[in-house]
Amino acid sequence: MKRFPTDDIGGGSASAIGSAVRRIRTDKGLRQGDLAKLTGMSAAQLCHIEKDRNAPSVRTLRRIADALGVPLSELAVGAGETGAAGETGGPFPGAAGVGAGKSPVAARGSADAARRARHKRGIGAHREPDFVDSLRPVGPVSLADLPRAVLAQVRKRILEYREAETVSGVPTRPSIPLDFPAEVAADDPEALAVSVRRAAGVGDAVLFDPIALFESKGIRVVMADLPEGVDSFALWEDGVRNAWMMVRKASTDERQLFRASCAFADIVRFVSLGAGDPVPDTPAAKQFSRGFAAAFLMPAAAMRELCYRLAIDPESWSWELLLREKRRFAVSAEAFAWRLESLGLMRSSLKREFVRRAREWFEKNGTEPEPSRRKDSRHSRYGDLKILAALRRAEA
Repeated sequence: MKRFPTDDIGGGSASAIGSAVRRIRTDKGLRQGDLAKLTGMSAAQLCHIEKDRNAPSVRTLRRIADALGVPLSELAVGAGETGAAGETGGPFPGAAGVGAGKSPVAARGSADAARRARHKRGIGAHREPDFVDSLRPVGPVSLADLPRAVLAQVRKRILEYREAETVSGVPTRPSIPLDFPAEVAADDPEALAVSVRRAAGVGDAVLFDPIALFESKGIRVVMADLPEGVDSFALWEDGVRNAWMMVRKASTDERQLFRASCAFADIVRFVSLGAGDPVPDTPAAKQFSRGFAAAFLMPAAAMRELCYRLAIDPESWSWELLLREKRRFAVSAEAFAWRLESLGLMRSSLKREFVRRAREWFEKNGTEPEPSRRKDSRHSRYGDLKILAALRRAEA
């Protein structure tokens, strides 16, 4: 189980934590699998925690406490710690961890052993917690899931972005609402996409660069060298109630836009459903995010208007026409064909043929056929902030 470097329970006993989790779970009549489902973990992950094979992160411990219906401090007290959360010995990053009933020498020995254990596991035990450690994962991917080198780069870029904001003195709260009716955020991705577009003031307009729209509304977008299979994810900052969207730099432009929109869907759901647990890694959640992204990037009204103006029926699409028109929406050929078919604007057999051709092209060339050429006009708010920060420093 990968963890954020400062997420270990400061000075606490992993074995006592595991025992406390197991004791409270059994007292409440919960099976291991039941608690795993409530926390969004696998049964194997929970088993490793209860058997002391992995020390849980603060975020994980908080999820377990919420699922068990007990205060976070009860698990820490069960681990032999004293004091309220946040005090010496509390379950927070960087806590000194001097437990009740232990002599300073014994406590120091326990802390040294914990540091040695963390060092053996490759965890940076000596680094002080910083702003990045307080960011919460919005979806199933978090910073703790990243390889060490990627984690270091992402951390560096977030801190540089935050520093540029601070020096420039710009607003950090989003200017677009992120809280929408829970029933829409939970059940209807199409209606949610329409609501978000209206809130952003773009209606059914075709957007050439939705990432630029997110940035113009104050959502932080950071390009990074994310690993294969991780195209985007989002983190939540409680203080300003805003999000950080991390996007894989090496992805095609079309995939960047689509996956950033998926991450934005996770943000809206996270906030609208209570800003508590992250969006789970389930097929239904992924389908919701993809449905939102498709509706957000390719509004139904705009797609129908396009077909009306072209006087094209579901039988008449050609490969060449598909490639030409999909560029208007800055989406992939595959996504465009799927969306047309879902709206009844393309015959299913044509959609299957175009999807096959698009995938074959990508496997052979590693690029999108007829790319959007978004790079020619890409806008970056971070670039603006760096210029502003330089001006502010020169004025000072």
